[in-house]
Amino acid sequence: MSREPSPTAPEKIGRYQLCFELASGGMASVYLARAEGSPGFQKLVALKRIHPHLSNERDYVDMFLDEAGIASRITHPNVCSVFDFGEAGGEYFIAMEYLVGEPLSRLHRRVVANVDQRSSPLLPARMARIIAQACEGLHAAHELRDADGESLKVVHRDVSAENLIVTYDGTTQVVDFGIAHASQRAHHTEAGQVKGTFPYMAPEQMTAAAVDRRVDVWALGAVLWELLTHRRLFLRDTDVNTMYAVLSSEIKPPSEHRGDVPPELDEIVLKALQRNPDERWQTTRDMGRALRRVLAQQEELVGPAELSDWMDELFPEGEARKRQLMEIARTSTSSISSDPPHRAQDQSGRRGIRIPRTNGGHRVPPAPPVPASLLVMVIGVVTVLTAVALDWLRQ
Repeated sequence: MSREPSPTAPEKIGRYQLCFELASGGMASVYLARAEGSPGFQKLVALKRIHPHLSNERDYVDMFLDEAGIASRITHPNVCSVFDFGEAGGEYFIAMEYLVGEPLSRLHRRVVANVDQRSSPLLPARMARIIAQACEGLHAAHELRDADGESLKVVHRDVSAENLIVTYDGTTQVVDFGIAHASQRAHHTEAGQVKGTFPYMAPEQMTAAAVDRRVDVWALGAVLWELLTHRRLFLRDTDVNTMYAVLSSEIKPPSEHRGDVPPELDEIVLKALQRNPDERWQTTRDMGRALRRVLAQQEELVGPAELSDWMDELFPEGEARKRQLMEIARTSTSSISSDPPHRAQDQSGRRGIRIPRTNGGHRVPPAPPVPASLLVMVIGVVTVLTAVALDWLRQ
């Protein structure tokens, strides 16, 4: 950390002392917070706090608590742990493990910016290992059951490089179940609603059809394709063109853009990106097993220890900075900083209920009235999308 963040007045939510703001979205902000209990007990957590102006909005509160309820049930080394959630003084919060690592999106940007990293022959194996770990975390979520053994039918629905964290010990963690689908959610997506991030949404998800775990398989395939090629697979200049690309554009094997991608890895990615869900990997575990088989054939060993060493190469001072931030949080009596190191950036292309713009995987609070000219444009967009969707469904 280049300098100590400027503190402001102390603030607490229940037993949690807020220290630094780490990220903010349309529905909530995330803070590094200190849990205080018996004399001498302290624990640092990432505390997600619903925005105060949304605390009285039932839909937003239900979505927020649904996220906590789903994530808190998942116990797996590749899923970020939730320790606590609830309400204190009218404020809703989720207390999660503070991950000492970087979003996969930031890792990839660091790779792309460095010619040696970008051209490393180890890159395909490293990216495959990261996604193989994410496969296991998502499989644990998909397999979640209630006390009676009934499947909760959890689907993340917003898998992207932004929602995968690679820790400095070489572990991939799945985060942000804010728009996850589950059979026991209090807030349910109505017919015709679309949730997710356009460039990573499966065709059936984009057309507001029924979704299952295979939409997460598709998203992982899209993420891995981009990690291998350093290109965007479906993102275009407009949302309409992005959606059209998801539904109908040609998907070339990664090796056409990077010659050292093995054919077996091409096959795994292309199978994940089959537009017919029945032709994809049926579970993320199946996809992860296939990735691990490819990795087992490589001459160079690429496991968590090797990923940890790689993280040190990519972010030589990253872990030390985060540890320093944690030490400041443990010892400081001051609170929230408006200038934290590496504040998370919101990812473009994410959408929420009935396709309004969202931020951080959730709906943005109601916007001002839409101008008539914009309304005409939106009607045109909807008409085009309907035609595209019908054409795709006829195939």
